[in-house]
Amino acid sequence: MDTITHDELYNSLINGAKEVMNNRLFLNNINVFPVADGDTGSNLFSTMNSIVYHSELKENTKTTLESIADSAIIGARGNSGLIFAQYFQGFSEGITAEKVITKEAFVLASKNGMEYAYQAVENPVEGTMLTTMTVFYDALSKELSSHETFDTLLETALKKVEDAVENTTDQLKVLKKSFVVDSGAKGFAYFIKGFLDGIQGRLISKEITEIEEIIPAIEQHDHDNGDYRYRYCTEALIEQGSDVADLKGLISDIGDSIVQVKGKKKTRLHIHTNDPAELFERLSGHGKIIEQKVDDMVQQYDRIHNRKYKTVIMTDSIADLPKELIDDAQVHVVHISLLVGEESYIDKLTVTNEKLFDIAKAKNIHPTSSQPTIKSIENTYHYLLSYYENVVVFSVAQALSGTYNVFSKAAEKFNENKQAIHIIDTKQNSVAEGLIVWQAIENLRADKSVDEILSAAAQSINQSKILVKINTLDNMIASGRLSVRAGGIAKKVGLKPIITLDEKGEGKIFKIAFDPNRALKKILKHMKHINETKGIEHYAVTYVDDPQLGKEFADALNNTLNKEPEYITNSSGVIALGAGVGAVAVAYITK
Repeated sequence: MDTITHDELYNSLINGAKEVMNNRLFLNNINVFPVADGDTGSNLFSTMNSIVYHSELKENTKTTLESIADSAIIGARGNSGLIFAQYFQGFSEGITAEKVITKEAFVLASKNGMEYAYQAVENPVEGTMLTTMTVFYDALSKELSSHETFDTLLETALKKVEDAVENTTDQLKVLKKSFVVDSGAKGFAYFIKGFLDGIQGRLISKEITEIEEIIPAIEQHDHDNGDYRYRYCTEALIEQGSDVADLKGLISDIGDSIVQVKGKKKTRLHIHTNDPAELFERLSGHGKIIEQKVDDMVQQYDRIHNRKYKTVIMTDSIADLPKELIDDAQVHVVHISLLVGEESYIDKLTVTNEKLFDIAKAKNIHPTSSQPTIKSIENTYHYLLSYYENVVVFSVAQALSGTYNVFSKAAEKFNENKQAIHIIDTKQNSVAEGLIVWQAIENLRADKSVDEILSAAAQSINQSKILVKINTLDNMIASGRLSVRAGGIAKKVGLKPIITLDEKGEGKIFKIAFDPNRALKKILKHMKHINETKGIEHYAVTYVDDPQLGKEFADALNNTLNKEPEYITNSSGVIALGAGVGAVAVAYITK
């Protein structure tokens, strides 16, 4: 056949997507470029999964391919996923609204797809997926007149692509050192193979979840992790209306591996950066940010190659802990979403507390938070249990959030590994939750058993307390915790409440003061009394937005107790929303 119908094209493209999905684990296993974070297969799976389940066969070739391109952009993840999505975008724009596709039209569309893919990358590198896309087009173009049928033309082009994949080992130093081919390039080869199988009638009929993945054996070598100049693999999906702007230049000074995929109204941006919050601040004026994603590549690499323990500690981002402690102990943090109107930010990653207050003020909206989904936590458990024997989960107080219930519900899916997941309601939040996790980390470092860690945590919870010194009542009023009328009266008389949590984890007023200094004195008096009567084993300090306030608070506590805090850190955005500007807090565990 020298032509194919648009429904044959669609079914074959879907088949190609499924072929990539079937080889997810192998692609993860050989992923070392641009960084060895082992997720190229997963990123391509996300992209292809979106195509399989969201694209539709439309009335003609062009509208069908537009549906595929739009679905790819929505599901695109990582460098490889975004490049592939842009390839589909170019392919869709390079073809006409016919119902029958000639070989010539297909070759031209392939050229357009290749060119779009190159345009998406700020600094294209050969020996990658881009190279195989070029080889595919070149082979189609050169062999076009020599083949009468689509499938023989594609067979020849596929062989050239597979040869190009093998050659990638010699094109990139990191691939040669690891004795592997480029994962993205191999993914493209899988796609073309699946596409050809579809053209020849060999369609993958089973659902992907029913197909056992066949993972080719590869030699095991230590992967070079490079210098990790940039830590976070970060993505944004932005709705820009009809005029989709090129944003690569806007962010070129804060990272590398920049890829932009442009659809008709949406654009997806990918970058490796050390400052996701700065990225999203720059993007905030260029359309509505409808999706954010941040992956910690250093943590991913260390979890695979430099794992310290057989047990992993997991907590939510409401637990206030220093980043260096989280990194050193390889703690897995589930970052809570912060909602400002229609835009969602990732706590402690894509927005600072100061910026959160600015956005809320500009939009005249009080931000809220949302708990993680059960499915996302199921995925997290799957991920962690592939590397660890036990997962010990510390949750923010069940009385304050549905997060604990999500953690528990997700664990129900793991019948075989039920004893490996341990979920603890800390009955605390903020720095108190963080301090309980801190003590668990100390026990993990001391090589304590899981039972010993759990037992010590239960004791810490019973002996812990938090005191939050509020500087403004505005946030309590805006969140509904204090009525407008009562809040107005309290503000007039200069009320400065000190907030704590009761034994169930519910918020309550601990003391009332009428100026900040008196509030501080009441906290110090309480801390001194507790230290003299029970003894304070550990304490820690957090601040919402002002590091100097945090330091001064810690100094005052140190002078009172003659004991330094275990740490001082800034609070989560969730705590900032409730406590407001200028708030500080101390948490302690008694002896």
